[in-house]
Amino acid sequence: MCLIQVIGLVISSETVVQLGTLGWVLLVYPIVPSIIYALFLTRGGKKRGNVPGAADNLSACGVAVAMCRFLVQNPSFIPDNIEIRFISFGSEEAGARGSRRYVERHLDELKRLDARLLNYEIIAYPEVAIITSDMGGVKHSAEMVKGVVSAAEHAGIPYKVASPAIIGGATDAGPFSQAGLKATTLQPFKTPQQVVAFYHQDRDGPGVLSIEPLLNVLKLTFEWICNAGE
Repeated sequence: MCLIQVIGLVISSETVVQLGTLGWVLLVYPIVPSIIYALFLTRGGKKRGNVPGAADNLSACGVAVAMCRFLVQNPSFIPDNIEIRFISFGSEEAGARGSRRYVERHLDELKRLDARLLNYEIIAYPEVAIITSDMGGVKHSAEMVKGVVSAAEHAGIPYKVASPAIIGGATDAGPFSQAGLKATTLQPFKTPQQVVAFYHQDRDGPGVLSIEPLLNVLKLTFEWICNAGE
């Protein structure tokens, strides 16, 4: 719009200059959908909301707890010289604050230990998407993705290697990859069908979950751990 105004000045045309002042109208047009989308995600009263969050992301919490419980009861499956940490990061929806803080505080330790993060995000579809990139276009470790693909093949579960299901989406693997650590995210989530069906809505209750996606992620994770994250 500024260029239109400049052209109007160059050719001494008041009409063209005025055309360039209509910028607010054209600016509001693309912003309105964003405002509606933001309101759609933030409904609810003070300190509360109306999204149960069964798929996003209690499903991941449940799988992490189940995997942890199994390994505590069956430590013989943990490879030698391997330490496993099960972590549920807070504030992922607010700029991945929890995982970002964790990386900042433990970066030297994580690099020294050659840490690898296998992150879960929305476990709601049998086919497991192994995500190759994250927030801001940061690329996940190719070595990490290759290892997870190998685990999926050995586990005999359906998978695909893909970019994030949600355009512009960010997961807790992002801060790890941004810091040069090895990480990726498993995102068993079908778009656009499940986005429309329950994503960030009050319909995201236990009824949207099924056992097959949860078992597939558990099987893949078990194979990946048994192979020492390679």
